[in-house]
Amino acid sequence: MAGVVLGTAGAGLGLVAVYRHDLDVFGRVPPVYPLILLVGIPLAAAAAGWVLAGREPSAIARRLRQ
Repeated sequence: MAGVVLGTAGAGLGLVAVYRHDLDVFGRVPPVYPLILLVGIPLAAAAAGWVLAGREPSAIARRLRQ
């Protein structure tokens, strides 16, 4: 979660640095947009991890000795 917060803050600061002479470009940003990013990115990462995490192939898996 800290990575998402730091990344979002860094991206925002980068945009402000680029457009520092014309901050009217941003207008009024609704607060729901950053919140969607802060919640949506970890949810998307968790969903991708769940979908892509497969089982180890049986040919490579270690067998238990009996």
